[in-house]
Order: sequence, then structure tokens, then C-alpha cells
Amino acid sequence: MKKNYSFYAILLSIPLVAFLFLGYSSGQLGQYSGSPGDSNQSCTLCHSGSSNYNAVPTISTDIPTEGYQLGQTYSITVSVTSNVSKHGFQITAEKSDNSKVGIFTNGTGSQTGNSDHLVTHTTAGTAMNSWTFSWTAPATDEGEITFYAAVNATNSDNDLTGDQIVLTHQSFASNTVGITDYNRISFAIYPNPSNDIIHLEVDENLLNQAEVTITNYQGQIVQKMNDNFNQIDISNLSKGIYFIQIISGNNIGFSRFVKD
Repeated sequence: MKKNYSFYAILLSIPLVAFLFLGYSSGQLGQYSGSPGDSNQSCTLCHSGSSNYNAVPTISTDIPTEGYQLGQTYSITVSVTSNVSKHGFQITAEKSDNSKVGIFTNGTGSQTGNSDHLVTHTTAGTAMNSWTFSWTAPATDEGEITFYAAVNATNSDNDLTGDQIVLTHQSFASNTVGITDYNRISFAIYPNPSNDIIHLEVDENLLNQAEVTITNYQGQIVQKMNDNFNQIDISNLSKGIYFIQIISGNNIGFSRFVKD
């Protein structure tokens, strides 16, 4: 009996094609923001078409006009207006030499990738046209940084054609006023992750008259203390990623931990 190899090949290809569509709908964790550091690659590497859905992307933040403060966490929002209801995006942050800078933390409808140097949509996030997440500035002065975003407005036909890809970017200077006189310090947090108690591994001399601040991924202060740093109770915090800042005299340090 003659075997129909073409028929079997088609059957085998169906799961692969479905997997590809599912993968793109759940976000692309490769580097496709359209930035110089991503070799100017964007969603057009996979999505194609000459459609025009009047898509207009924007990047908005709560970074002050005078610039970002070292080690501080800011809220970032990527939005798009268009004539369609399904969208996707990717964003990254780079300094002047096109290397990645800062750390992203995902929000609703988004996820991080590339060691937290990018944010992209999730499957549920494709039904949104605005995604808010956080970005923590580097602890050292890296000069001007630029956010680069690629946004996809799609025709929802489960195909990689007939979509519109639009790019946008926004730059911010660093603002080291009031921070340049600080000495940068490093410290460890353990156990990390933790669900109840964390300890700070830092020079005991630095804890004299120190102030410790814990913020969530939106930059909101959730805990502040001036003593008992060796055993910090985090049992009342929700699961997620948090950031710790220590200021002691003219010393300052930043780190992060996971509450599970």
C-alpha cells in the first residue's frame, strides 16, 4: 500500500504551527523592541503586512522631568490606540552604548524576559491596549537612558500577516542631585525568596542610624524602619518582587527580594 507521506507531513506540522501561534500570542521573549541594542529588530521579524489600523503607541512614566534617581523604582506604561482590539508589545531600556540598563518588573497582562531587561505581553494581555509595570533605575550613574517599544496591532486572524507594527521611544537623563555625595554600598538579603522573615547581611557599623525602606514594583513604600534590621518581618506583604533601600549617613545601597 502506497503511503501518503505528504498527508502525514501536514498532520505533523499542525501542532508546530499551533505552537508558534500560541507562542507569539503569549508574548515574544526574544529581543524585538526595535532598539539599537536589539539590532533594530522588532515584531516585523515575525509579523508582516501593510495594514494600517491607525495605531499610535505611547510610553508614559512617573520619572520626573529632571531625570531618574539612581536605584529608584518607577511606573512605566505602554499604551496604544488603534482601530482593532488585539495588541501586543515589547519594551526595553538602554544607555548610550546600546547596552541594557535597569531592571523591569512585570504588571498585569505582561511578563519579563532577557534577565528582566525587557517586558512583553502575555496571552491575556493581548486583550489590553495599555500595560503598566515598573522599572528600577541602575544604582550607578549610566547617563541618559532610552526606553524603546514595539507595539503590534493585529487583525486577530491567528495568522502572522495583516498586522501593523509601530515603534516609539522616550529618553530620560539621570538626576544625581543629592545622591552624588553618597557612598555606594552593597548588601545581601537572605533567605531570598522568603515568605515570612528576611535578614540583611551588611556591615553592622552602617546600621547605626540607618533607615531601611521597602517598596513594591510600583514604587510604593510598603514598609519603613529605623531598627531591627537583622530580622525583618515580611509576612504581611503580598507575593511578588520588592526593593530595599538602605541609607546610613552618607552611604546608600539598593537590593531586591522575592516574597513567596
